[in-house]
Amino acid sequence: INEPEVGGHWERSIGLHRTSDSYVVQSSATKQDAVLWFGPASALSTIYVPFVVHMEIPSSYRSGIQEVFSRSSAFWASCVIQNIANLKWKPMMEIVQTVQQNLERDSIQLVTELVTTYSEDLESKLIANAAHVVETAWKLSDDLLFQFASGFYNDPDTHVMGETDGYPAWWLNAVGFRDGPPPPPTLTKCCRPPAGWEAGYGVGSGKIERERYENVVTG
Repeated sequence: INEPEVGGHWERSIGLHRTSDSYVVQSSATKQDAVLWFGPASALSTIYVPFVVHMEIPSSYRSGIQEVFSRSSAFWASCVIQNIANLKWKPMMEIVQTVQQNLERDSIQLVTELVTTYSEDLESKLIANAAHVVETAWKLSDDLLFQFASGFYNDPDTHVMGETDGYPAWWLNAVGFRDGPPPPPTLTKCCRPPAGWEAGYGVGSGKIERERYENVVTG
């Protein structure tokens, strides 16, 4: 680590990767109208969730430290999203921002309904909303990891698997791409097996079924 030797300090923006949390206070003259919008971890990957000032905060937002990884923590849900998005920032963050906007829009609508027409179950609805946000955040990180695994693009809904953006032509020319090895086989055994292979190579299949699949692949 060279920072102590050189001296100085890093900028401390709210989007910094090591941000512990950020929040927005929506003040009001009455208790039920005052809202804290809390976002664990970096603002870039977090999803701001509303809590009223007098309610019991769910455990997922009261836990979460860097020393212990936990899938029950809202902090780690947001932290994992940012760490995965760093692998392919531009396309991943477009997906992240869409999810953030959708969830935060739903939270704004929920808060508007609850504080304008005070409800006895206000606290339980906010807790349920927070739980939904944490669950969705963990699903988002899993989806990002699958969708962009190993530098490829996968979308099972459109049957697009193993696609890649490739590299700019100037870069390919600079590294001598034309002088590289011969092209790979046209039939990819691991990622694109022939249609109908599942019927003969499912879980628990016997030797005969495996041989049928191998014969189809190898021709």
